[in-house]
Amino acid sequence: MSGDDNTKAEDVAAEASTQEPLSENLTSEELSPEEGAPDSTGDSTGEVDAAETAPALSELEQARIDAEDNRDRYLRAAAELSNFRKRTVKMRSEARDDTLRDVLLQIGPMLDNFRRALGQEADDIVAFRQGIEIIFKQFNEILSGYGLVEINTEGQPFDPNLHEAMVQVPSSEHPPGIVIQEMEKGYMLNDRVMRPARVIVSTAMAEEDAGDSDTDDQQTDGKA
Repeated sequence: MSGDDNTKAEDVAAEASTQEPLSENLTSEELSPEEGAPDSTGDSTGEVDAAETAPALSELEQARIDAEDNRDRYLRAAAELSNFRKRTVKMRSEARDDTLRDVLLQIGPMLDNFRRALGQEADDIVAFRQGIEIIFKQFNEILSGYGLVEINTEGQPFDPNLHEAMVQVPSSEHPPGIVIQEMEKGYMLNDRVMRPARVIVSTAMAEEDAGDSDTDDQQTDGKA
């Protein structure tokens, strides 16, 4: 074999030895988990996020449904309350009109009696007074039928819940705090004070006035 043939054989062997490690390197790079293999860690993280997000969305949707139900209930309750108020106002108005109608129907005959009394020309004052008293009694009976009654005053102990003291007068005939005169009538409606009676109330007499009263009594007894 010649020298040239030996040289060519050595070059071929050198190229072969150089190419084998290159193929091994390529194979190892292709099988590298960072570049070629699938990332199983990333897939598991996505599944966990989806599992956590699903309950959160479900709770939010349920909260929206509950809020809508509460709003619907509120609107219904507000509408029912408004209707109830309107019905109450209407019922009160109708009750007031019915009561006023009944009162006017009962006052009508009394007004007729007043017209008859005023239309008569009579010189008898006693008869005229009796007619007025009958009409007055009739009027009181109408008011009593609706629960309106007069407050008793004269001779009663002063009661600030029923009476309004206009004047206090010293009196030897009555103990202190007794109503001795009525100035204006008071009225009660179904156990409620509509207007307190205006009265004059007795007070204790001063010592000088009491002494003068005793002296006058003694002088009267002496003259007798």
